[in-house]
Amino acid sequence: MNYSIDSGAKVHVNIMELLVQNEIDKQLRLYPKKIRDYINKVEVATYALNRLPPLYASSLIGKEHQKRTGMQKYKSQITLAVRRSLAAIERDPIKKTVPIRPESYAEHDLAKESLDKLETLSKDRGFWVIIRSFLGIICIGLSIP
Repeated sequence: MNYSIDSGAKVHVNIMELLVQNEIDKQLRLYPKKIRDYINKVEVATYALNRLPPLYASSLIGKEHQKRTGMQKYKSQITLAVRRSLAAIERDPIKKTVPIRPESYAEHDLAKESLDKLETLSKDRGFWVIIRSFLGIICIGLSIP
């Protein structure tokens, strides 16, 4: 029998990330606000996740199954990994890091830059004359009165 990857499955998630985030939030509630404000949750999660097994799911049923598995089988490991992670991050809570940015942010930055340029141009009256002329040419080409 041949099996192939279901083309309908477009998303997979690591349920361990959700479990770790919940545990971080739970443990941080015990911290004074002044300390909490300086703790980088992304670094805490990364540290903890590197010490735990992944629990991937690509369906709602799989997600619920992996959550149960994580809570039953790995609860104590998650608690310990987050505790150790917080201890490690606390040693240098205001350390400067350069976060990883998804590639899609580059497209967003380019679009924002283009919109900013358009906004600057739109303040010039000549810009609107050009736009009206351009729209007129399009309407003539499409035979729109």
